[in-house]
Amino acid sequence: MTRSPKFHVYWLFVCLMIVILMPGFGALAQPQGLAATLEVLAAGVEVRRVDTSNWISVAVESIVGAGDTIRTDDTGRARITFFADGTDVELSPNTEFEVTHFQGTDDAFTIELEVFAGETLQRIGRALGADSRYEVQTPVMTLAARGTVFAIRSEGAERTGMLVLEGTVGASHADESEQVPEAHGVRADDETGLSDVVRASSFAELDAALDGCAVSVAYDDDVSFNVRVQPSGDAPRVGTLLPSEIERVYGVTASGGWYRVGFRDAYGWIRSSALAVEGGCAGLRVFDDDTPPEDAALYSSLGDAVTLDDLLTPPTPIATPASSG
Repeated sequence: MTRSPKFHVYWLFVCLMIVILMPGFGALAQPQGLAATLEVLAAGVEVRRVDTSNWISVAVESIVGAGDTIRTDDTGRARITFFADGTDVELSPNTEFEVTHFQGTDDAFTIELEVFAGETLQRIGRALGADSRYEVQTPVMTLAARGTVFAIRSEGAERTGMLVLEGTVGASHADESEQVPEAHGVRADDETGLSDVVRASSFAELDAALDGCAVSVAYDDDVSFNVRVQPSGDAPRVGTLLPSEIERVYGVTASGGWYRVGFRDAYGWIRSSALAVEGGCAGLRVFDDDTPPEDAALYSSLGDAVTLDDLLTPPTPIATPASSG
């Protein structure tokens, strides 16, 4: 008996609905979550469905939802799109990522994500209303955004870095929190907590701003550098450093006249004339020329003829010693 075309279309529809509603189908089988599209940008992408233990290779695209985990290998790249307006996440190689929670409507929704390791780029294509929430969790930092573009680099339990490319993102670790504006970044780990918010447009710049850059020194150890509490020849001197003790600098004034150096478990300032930043530095942190004094209470010890009490009072001009700075 010959069946009509309508008959075949009907049974195709029925079979498709049966497959979609089967347990384990993935996001569409999630009774409380919406579905997102997973697009493979470069081969090497796998998905582990919620409540399963097997990884499934994805060649072109798939559907993911709450509880699904996605990972990429050395070459894999992927994009997860939540809404047609461009709310999506891009996964770089060697990234593992989970859609923790995804629920709501186009007007009000909650998206919770977790980046276990690797780099992701988050793009939120709308201004979130009061009833919507977009939150990303990493092992050491929580990030909350409201209509923005930002990148995350998770190094597992060791450290997380975040850069804001557009808008503002709230970053928190334990009881610390910061609002990070556009063109700035922040980092966190369990030992040191949240870093300062610094200007950075790449992770290399973020690392240079927070970890400093290697320098070469023109003098031998027959000359010492005066270390001052702020970048001024009139600021109190907190001690001296030999050239061989200066290996990195952690900031520079806008005019380039002073470098920030590590000194006795805190920071101090030395003149820049005899120092040169070595190649490969992505960008030192820039401080205003009139930046305020360092927190003198952090010094573990002080230089000759200087006491901590001297530094905890407003700075007064003093004579410059014979040594440099």
